[in-house]
Amino acid sequence: MAINHHSAISQVRLGISEAEEGELSRQLCTLLRAESARSGRPWVQFSRLAELYRLQYGKVLVQQFKQAGYADSCLFWRDHQQVFSTYATPDSGNPYVAVFEMVNPTQDFRWSDRPPARRRRKTWPTCP
Repeated sequence: MAINHHSAISQVRLGISEAEEGELSRQLCTLLRAESARSGRPWVQFSRLAELYRLQYGKVLVQQFKQAGYADSCLFWRDHQQVFSTYATPDSGNPYVAVFEMVNPTQDFRWSDRPPARRRRKTWPTCP
């Protein structure tokens, strides 16, 4: 029986299952998309996201990160950089966060001056 090494390491390091971590990512994506639709901007400040998370799920987001094994929320964003994008603010604990695909949309390479081999569509990982 083959062992999924990454899965085993994730569960030990995080203290939660991949399914639970995936659920946290999905919840954050849902909140970010809803807030982006409301505000018309893809970027949401972490403090606002934490407030929305508390109102929606009745839990403290920073505590959820700690329970998942992330002492600092920046580590969560770094480990999920294919799902979320961040950029720092002067307040290091309050970055702006966005769903990766909203700020890095699929690029379409169809310029006529490029050779045919380069005419392809590049896709990015999507939000869970």
